[in-house]
Amino acid sequence: MREVPNRSRFFGAVRDTILYMNSIDFFESQEIADKSWKIHDIYVAESSKFYSYLVEGKDYALLIDTMMGWGKLDEYCKTLTNKPIKVVNTHSHWDHIGGNFRFDSCYLHPRDIPFFLESLVYTKQQLIDVSKQMAKEEYKSFELPDEYLVAPKPMKIFPIYDGDIFDLGDRQLEVVEVGGHTAGSIVLIDHKTRIAYAGDVCNGNTLLELPTSLPVEAYLKNLHHLNEHRSEFDMMYGGHEIYDSSIIDEAIETVSKVIDGTDAKCERTGMFGTPVYYAAQKKEDSSERVDGKRFNMSYLPNNIFGTGFAKQVIKNMLTQ
Repeated sequence: MREVPNRSRFFGAVRDTILYMNSIDFFESQEIADKSWKIHDIYVAESSKFYSYLVEGKDYALLIDTMMGWGKLDEYCKTLTNKPIKVVNTHSHWDHIGGNFRFDSCYLHPRDIPFFLESLVYTKQQLIDVSKQMAKEEYKSFELPDEYLVAPKPMKIFPIYDGDIFDLGDRQLEVVEVGGHTAGSIVLIDHKTRIAYAGDVCNGNTLLELPTSLPVEAYLKNLHHLNEHRSEFDMMYGGHEIYDSSIIDEAIETVSKVIDGTDAKCERTGMFGTPVYYAAQKKEDSSERVDGKRFNMSYLPNNIFGTGFAKQVIKNMLTQ
């Protein structure tokens, strides 16, 4: 694998003791397979890694997820490919759709469209505040230039479903529905390179504690559906982690224990400051499992059983 150099280098300047960021080298990329790049945002701290993936075909390139939206991801992608770019999101959480608004349209599973639309209420100031919280220490005093932050705006959303194909001309990526983390979470399998682009479907910190999450029982059913495609890929490139396909075995084993009531029930504080359970015992102050396995999952004890999808709560976005 070779490192792909960034062709856009910029420099900060000191003015009146305030460090302004005219621009920075927001992105780095690595070619992980033929015409397939992992792109990451080097502005954020190591504890908050975000990945996008660009896959080039003969006819167009597919950008899978767009991270938090800081920096000119659209322009950076043009340093890697001269093909037209289509955007697809593995699910609707902000750390996967934040850069969408530099493009004209995106593809998304319809069960995640309502949650995508909720992001339209975010302001530029909110994005600035979050960026300062998540920045590396050396960047915390920088002022992000206005053009490096794009507030959410209405955009075309094309629905995609299980079994749909992105035909790039000389390679095809297949959509596989794996709802759990969100109701509309998907995996994209590139049959040419045997890579599955997995978003947050299955990793070492799979969150099922969220309002957009499906019941654990429904998630297990969808993991089995993903496992039916297991012979079609070797590696899983996620939004925050990279792992081989054997993590699916660990996921099915661990989630099955939750259903049976035999999991570790490791109580921790969840994303919203309330108690949640983790299915496997975690090391203190770490996301790693005590037993050395990779997959783990947070969940709420009142959202284990059921196969229904998360219900929509329809609000007036203009009055929020």
